Amino acid sequence: MADRARGPMMVEEHPEITRAGNAALRNQIEQMLNSYERDISALETAQARAAEPVTVWSSDNLVRVTANIAGVIEVHLEPEAFKRSSPEKLGVVITETVRDAGRAAARVQAEALAPLTDAAAAMPDLPDLIPGAPATKDLLARFVPPPVEQAPPPPPAPAAEDDDDDYYRNQGYLR
Repeated sequence: MADRARGPMMVEEHPEITRAGNAALRNQIEQMLNSYERDISALETAQARAAEPVTVWSSDNLVRVTANIAGVIEVHLEPEAFKRSSPEKLGVVITETVRDAGRAAARVQAEALAPLTDAAAAMPDLPDLIPGAPATKDLLARFVPPPVEQAPPPPPAPAAEDDDDDYYRNQGYLR
């Protein structure tokens, strides 16, 4: 029984080993916390950069679209757009420019998050270390959307024989 009573006391017989072990553990935890803080700071910086707006002009310089990863912020039409284009053509140009702005915003986001996704790909994931843990790679994949596919432009609307606008401009509404 005397040995059992001494069992827990053996640690105190070698306090330098205990102190060294505690110091090493504190050092490891401190390094992990520093790494975590750096990673959070890098993620916040990348997220802010990914959310920066981009501006895209149409090929005919009649439409300007500003967008970010959340969507379209502004659509601007030059005053001469109504003189130099038809509503059908203008609609197609606006649609194409919005798509181009979306692709540009996705590129900015991908470039901003690339260092994080590259670093994450090189590191072991949580399930590799702790079975059943959520995968951080899946979490990062949610930040990077799939590429925007190019959809064909809609076919132009057939020209109406009797333009309603001309009818109402040239004739009365009531008879």
